[in-house]
Amino acid sequence: MEPTSRRREGLKSLSRWQRERRQRALECVRERRQQSREAQLEARRLASPGAREDAPSAAAVVQREDEDLPDAEVADLLLSKISSSSLPRQGSKRYRDSKRHHASRLLQLEWLIDVPEDLHTSWFVVARPEGPRCLVVASNGSTVTRKKNGAFHKKFESGLPNGSAETQTSTRSGGAETVLDAVFHEPTKTFYVTDCVQWDGYSLADCDFEFRMFWLSQRLPSAAEGGSDVDVGQDFAVVAAIAQPADRDAIARAYAASGSAGYATDGLVFTHRDCPYSARDGRPTPLCLQWKDSRCSRYPIDTDDSGVVLERQAVVLEVQRDGRSVGTGDDPPVVLGSIPQDFAERQNGLLRPGMLLRFELGAAGFTFGPEGRPVGASLELKGVSGARVRGDLLSRILFQHLSRTRQVNYDDLVREARMEVE
Repeated sequence: MEPTSRRREGLKSLSRWQRERRQRALECVRERRQQSREAQLEARRLASPGAREDAPSAAAVVQREDEDLPDAEVADLLLSKISSSSLPRQGSKRYRDSKRHHASRLLQLEWLIDVPEDLHTSWFVVARPEGPRCLVVASNGSTVTRKKNGAFHKKFESGLPNGSAETQTSTRSGGAETVLDAVFHEPTKTFYVTDCVQWDGYSLADCDFEFRMFWLSQRLPSAAEGGSDVDVGQDFAVVAAIAQPADRDAIARAYAASGSAGYATDGLVFTHRDCPYSARDGRPTPLCLQWKDSRCSRYPIDTDDSGVVLERQAVVLEVQRDGRSVGTGDDPPVVLGSIPQDFAERQNGLLRPGMLLRFELGAAGFTFGPEGRPVGASLELKGVSGARVRGDLLSRILFQHLSRTRQVNYDDLVREARMEVE
């Protein structure tokens, strides 16, 4: 088979694999919501006057569930109450744990490597602003933002609930939080909110994306209105990004939004209407997908610090438990190769599971299994990677590879997805 034909077959197998993953993800969402409804009904039954006196109260059930939390989850709860005024010292174990904790609160988006067959009927689209993605937390009378890797970003007063002394609704230490997923646009000093995790102590993480967007639209000014929730004298604006049902017209508007939206765009984000904000399990979701090309982003392909496109694709992978193989940042990880013997020997036993290593992807690309999932890659080790909390997701690696080989053209992917459905 010719190389072009092999690449086309590989792309088709990726499409089949991705469709199966999206279907499994939706089934899990529906099962979780059914279990949640059943738990709520049981709690109401126990709280009703006719409940048996010896039956445990809802409060007692919650208390026991809290007591049974694994140590890691208890640590997360404690870390979430750390005041921004007592930030841990950089480089300390507490600092690293704090970074990892806050990074884990952000939903992990995947990359669009095939077009969902129900894109125009079940998904929303947002034109992503250019800038760093941030976790915005308003609590105890101030607003603190953190970068995608969990590192401290900014501290200021905002008009969000509990985001300033004027908007504080809870005086309890570690009281009600407002937690948002946003992108910071430096030229306009604006946080564009793309999702809502929690509002004034009320969790929206298990609500569907469509409801979360409605909630935001009722509580924040929209980017389309040019509004801001901050008063004169405050440093930053917080506004809601525009999410639209992803029909063809909406996608076209989002694709051409750079300039008309009031900010430079950095691609599009597609989110399934039923997608929860399930960041707690730390797994990326195939129900929230990023996509970009040179028309809607200045940097569709990875560049160096000076903005020059890298000659060869860079990949960051994690050392696995066996100490020799390396895999992606997915959960579970996808193993793509192994550490060269000479490099392992030079490390004198310093290699440990979770360590991040930099590779370059070779010309041979990927090896695919029969189900369409990559099972290996041509890798050249370049060294240790720093400043990251996890390895690259498989979908990101594949998206960059497809972009470089011009197989991720949007129109081509749409046509291919239609042929698969037919």
